[in-house]
Amino acid sequence: MKKHLGKWARRRGISCYRLYEKDIPEYPFIADLYEDHMILTEMASEAIQSRRDYHDWKKQATEIFRSTWEIRPENLHLKTRVRRTEGEQYEKLSEGVGVVVHEAGLKFKIYPDNWLDTGLFLDHRNLRSVVRESAAGNNVLNLFCYTGSFSVYAAAGGAALVHSVDLSARYLSIVDENLALNKLSAVPHDNFRLDAREFLATASPGFYDIIICDAPVFSKSRRQERDFDVLRDSPQLVRDCLRALKPGGVLYFSTNFRKFSLRYDGNAEGALVKNISAQTIPEDFRNKWIHTCYEIRHGA
Repeated sequence: MKKHLGKWARRRGISCYRLYEKDIPEYPFIADLYEDHMILTEMASEAIQSRRDYHDWKKQATEIFRSTWEIRPENLHLKTRVRRTEGEQYEKLSEGVGVVVHEAGLKFKIYPDNWLDTGLFLDHRNLRSVVRESAAGNNVLNLFCYTGSFSVYAAAGGAALVHSVDLSARYLSIVDENLALNKLSAVPHDNFRLDAREFLATASPGFYDIIICDAPVFSKSRRQERDFDVLRDSPQLVRDCLRALKPGGVLYFSTNFRKFSLRYDGNAEGALVKNISAQTIPEDFRNKWIHTCYEIRHGA
């Protein structure tokens, strides 16, 4: 995998990519390379963790990953992903130091130790490029923006303005960090610390040309009037996004809920709905269910 993917990445100028994804079932890890840092995540399994030699096994496996990819010990970031009960969310892990990495000529501040995810979702690399290529002169809205990678790509693509929406003040501060890193702070941009549904309820009709909505599976916050559930709430969320789009505008709606199917009848509501997941999932992801992505356009 190192030889194959390393060659693939060099040809494409990619320095952050997925190295390993449970390719050998007896070693249930996911390994992501962020330049000279590796995020190694154990996919918790009762069968593995109940082994009498579990700690020795994990120590040996970890060293194999580190030494094979020649990662410095301080640049190896170990995490464990456990199966969550319905509605349970992952919490912040620690307060680590940020690291600057590069993608497609842009810079991003990631935090390898703070959360289970780094802030730069590698499975959306292809869709970020699509947004950048189509952003010129357009009004772009990034809902559930997290640390704003789509916002940075849109600004770099020449967007007329970019709006980023998230409930987390910390994430929104990283959006500003990333824009400043790329000298894009002059691009008209505003952050909104709101529930996406609350933002859309007051958004001007027909204002945006492009909306990116990478919805979480579940979200719970004291700042929300009610919890967000992607299966329950996605049909109305899509309708509200389309109301905020200009005629001919496009909504990219995605989620990493496994085998998600959009419960929205575009034909009945005058919209063109296309599942583009096969085009948006990069080659380095063997899990073709890593996310589901729809392109939704006004019928006009």
